[in-house]
Amino acid sequence: MLPTSQRCLLVASFIAAAATPVFAGELVFNGGFETGDFSGWNVPAPMSMQNLFFVSGGDAHSGTYYGRLSSTQLQYISQTLPTQAGQDYELSFWLRWYFGMLSEFVTVRWEGQPVLFVQGTGPGEIWTHFTLPLHANITGSFLEFGQNAFPGEFHIDTISVVAVPTPSAAAVLVMAGGAAAMRRRRR
Repeated sequence: MLPTSQRCLLVASFIAAAATPVFAGELVFNGGFETGDFSGWNVPAPMSMQNLFFVSGGDAHSGTYYGRLSSTQLQYISQTLPTQAGQDYELSFWLRWYFGMLSEFVTVRWEGQPVLFVQGTGPGEIWTHFTLPLHANITGSFLEFGQNAFPGEFHIDTISVVAVPTPSAAAVLVMAGGAAAMRRRRR
């Protein structure tokens, strides 16, 4: 039979494992645009040459397709994600600025608040990786990518949002209890 301290530690470990949340993994649907279109995304309606939002193949950061964003005024593509209020997340995406002027920009909003502003840097065709920590204040967070780039355009690919695991309160108690049991055993 196990000593009392080891039994307590075993029971506490079981409780902590049961209380630890299960993370669903990727929250963005069609973040690489591999459906060949904007499936899962809210996209502004085309208005002649005022905005051009489409998915293109070839020369993507990963996979086959990427999103192309170009408009004469600030326009957004967006998606509501299945987040949980109080949870931390990480946003990751790749961006390429293609043929435009320095006054053009991309902005990222999370739950309606700006979290990133990227100014055009001049002609270039290099994919740049961005990662941002995010915190969900509501369940069902809204992710938006806005841009103002015409006649140039921004290319976007491999958009990902994943939960950042945090130790549960039960796990912290188990660690503290285990440390206390080890100290008692050493005496």
